[in-house]
Amino acid sequence: MHSHVRRGLPMLTAVGLTVGVTALAAPAAHAEPDCGRAPVQYSVDGGAHWTNDATMPAESGSVQVRLAGVPTAGCDYHVSLGSYATQGTTWATSGQQTFLGWATTTLTREHYRDTLDVTGHLPRCYGELALYSVGEKYDGSDSDHPLPHYPDEPFSGLVIASWNGGTACAPTPTGSPTTPAPTPTSAATPTPTPTSATAPAPTPVPGAPTASPRATPRTPATTTPATSAPTLAATGSDDGLLTAAGVAAAALIAAGGVALRLGRRR
Repeated sequence: MHSHVRRGLPMLTAVGLTVGVTALAAPAAHAEPDCGRAPVQYSVDGGAHWTNDATMPAESGSVQVRLAGVPTAGCDYHVSLGSYATQGTTWATSGQQTFLGWATTTLTREHYRDTLDVTGHLPRCYGELALYSVGEKYDGSDSDHPLPHYPDEPFSGLVIASWNGGTACAPTPTGSPTTPAPTPTSAATPTPTPTSATAPAPTPVPGAPTASPRATPRTPATTTPATSAPTLAATGSDDGLLTAAGVAAAALIAAGGVALRLGRRR
């Protein structure tokens, strides 16, 4: 029996050495750190006050973020700020949203504080600001990055804080533009219309018969039937003839009287 044990000892020693060398050569297992959700605080007043309230106290295009406490070594915490135009002042009335701008950063144990700035992309009227713990831009560019739309939000469960508010945009004027009045110009002097025009006398053609002027047509006299006692009516130039005849007769009578007296004297 002892001889069998002595013969087996070298074999067991060789096996033990092989197992030991193999164990020493194997790499040590690497344990991933348990990062969990980013313990983020934010400030909208330049770092004067820090909070982790889910509702932002005011609209701010510049938001400072930092890791609270002692973050786990080897962990990366992505934080993003998105700006959107909305159709209402609350999340429930936000309606159709329009992407305006986005900023993101990665916080670590060594780089535990940063500033997200979207001041050049703030909503002019109703709007929303969303601070969330993921490094994705939800701008509606594809199905994996949809726009927020109540009641669904792409960063559900990842929102650190948000702001909704603003004022209504001024209505767009719908009236037609006013046509400017025409510039007054000097009135043109009207050309007088000639009342009558004297036709130039035609130039006579040698050898052609001279045309007699057209006699003005006269209205024929109306014939009055004769009555039992004809009445003489003297009008116009007939009265002048009668007067002249009377004067001539008186002159003849006077001349006859003178001649008669002369004859008697003789």
